[in-house]
Amino acid sequence: MIIKQKLAGNIDFDYKWYDIYNCDDHDIRLLKDDFDLTSEIISYITDLHERPHFDHDYITNSDLLVYDVPVWPTADADHFTTLPIKFLMVGHTLFTVHSPDTTYMIEEFRQKPDEHIHSEKELIFAILFAVTKYFQRALSQLNSQRLVLDNHLSERIHNKDLQELSQVEKSLVYLSSSIRTNLMMLESLKNKKSGLHMNASEEEMCDDIIIEVQQSLQMIKIYSEVTEEISKTSNNILNNNLNNTMQFLTVWSLLLTIPTIVTGFFGMNVDLPIFHNPFDWVIITVGSVIVMAILLWYLRRHNML
Repeated sequence: MIIKQKLAGNIDFDYKWYDIYNCDDHDIRLLKDDFDLTSEIISYITDLHERPHFDHDYITNSDLLVYDVPVWPTADADHFTTLPIKFLMVGHTLFTVHSPDTTYMIEEFRQKPDEHIHSEKELIFAILFAVTKYFQRALSQLNSQRLVLDNHLSERIHNKDLQELSQVEKSLVYLSSSIRTNLMMLESLKNKKSGLHMNASEEEMCDDIIIEVQQSLQMIKIYSEVTEEISKTSNNILNNNLNNTMQFLTVWSLLLTIPTIVTGFFGMNVDLPIFHNPFDWVIITVGSVIVMAILLWYLRRHNML
């Protein structure tokens, strides 16, 4: 679907802005026939696995910028993921290409008027600044979820809590990878050899985005370290509980072996050296208990219990 966009507030554009998502064969034909885009460029902007980067094509005089954006958990993926949003500048025409999962970001941005946007590059940086805020929102949500899990795990560890902690770790991995590559791409834009010529206002906007991304990167480092420590602590607690359980079972299996051996002897159908009176079972039971007590004392003395 190709939609001609306009910011709220009746701002007059000196350029055209087209938003594209759910690109089908009909849209591809329109991009070729009406906008004279090459098949190579179309393949780039429709690739869902394109990593963040900037590319200037001197032949077509076009600029392609790819930036990762966060995607909230869904029924298909119960953790945060990321998807690319592409910005294609051809002359004074800007194309934004993304998946339906990230359409809400463009719609929310479009409803916020900004009279300081006067060029397609300023529009790109304004969208990037707004999108970067979603990373911080996602990290704040993950941190709140982590705090809840931390409280649950400190009381008693359940499989459900461990699964949710695993989802938090997966989300942090996805977001961390995207934030790092986004930062590398933004820093490459400042290079004069990149081919993207920016004025003072556009450079200032780019610097603001880099600061926001760096803050997000610091946040995710802290959250990742804390989450890793929680995971290690949970594993240590589980291992310690398992050791205690195995120690308990081992000690009782040793103690219960004694009456089993004793009763095994006296259960044989042969004569045994005993008093042959009605109180034999009392003597056997007391003797077994005494031997068990001695074994228990020995295990405790040698720190085996």
